[in-house]
Amino acid sequence: MQLLSDELDEVLFDLLKVNNERAFAILYNRYWDKLLEVAYVKLKLQVDAEEVLQQLFIQIWDSRHDIFLKYTFRTYISAALKYSIYRKIAERKRQQFVSIEEEVNVDFADNSTQYMLDFTQVREEIETLVVQLPEKCQMVYRLSRETEMTTRQISEKMNISEKTVQGHLTKALKFIKSNLTILF
Repeated sequence: MQLLSDELDEVLFDLLKVNNERAFAILYNRYWDKLLEVAYVKLKLQVDAEEVLQQLFIQIWDSRHDIFLKYTFRTYISAALKYSIYRKIAERKRQQFVSIEEEVNVDFADNSTQYMLDFTQVREEIETLVVQLPEKCQMVYRLSRETEMTTRQISEKMNISEKTVQGHLTKALKFIKSNLTILF
């Protein structure tokens, strides 16, 4: 009885197609080191090279009944490895993009919380300054900033001239700006 290890790749592959595990083991051992070296040169990481190669051999075993060799087994497995390496490189790029995106989102979330706290502090300080304004000046400021009424609308509502409204707004804004401590 002739040893299987002496057989050509194509003979071993034909045996593999009929579920011969020994033929698979021989092909595996025959090509593992050579293909691992190629994968390592392209991927630069031993772990990734081994993973790609292991997945390739699993795929060959799982689809052994469906594989048709147009050329030699060597040609087939070399091409299959090339495409497996391409997939691994693409996967790495996706992972890098996702990790960068997550990092950006984390930074944004952290900063947005800080911005919200800062905004809240500024609003609180402005409110403490607004309540220090004279009554009419305070009312004009609130109508302008909180209800977004125009100078004309405020003038009609309060029954004062537009110039008086502008004077109250100027006075309120100057007071707030000169006494606001958080931004300076």
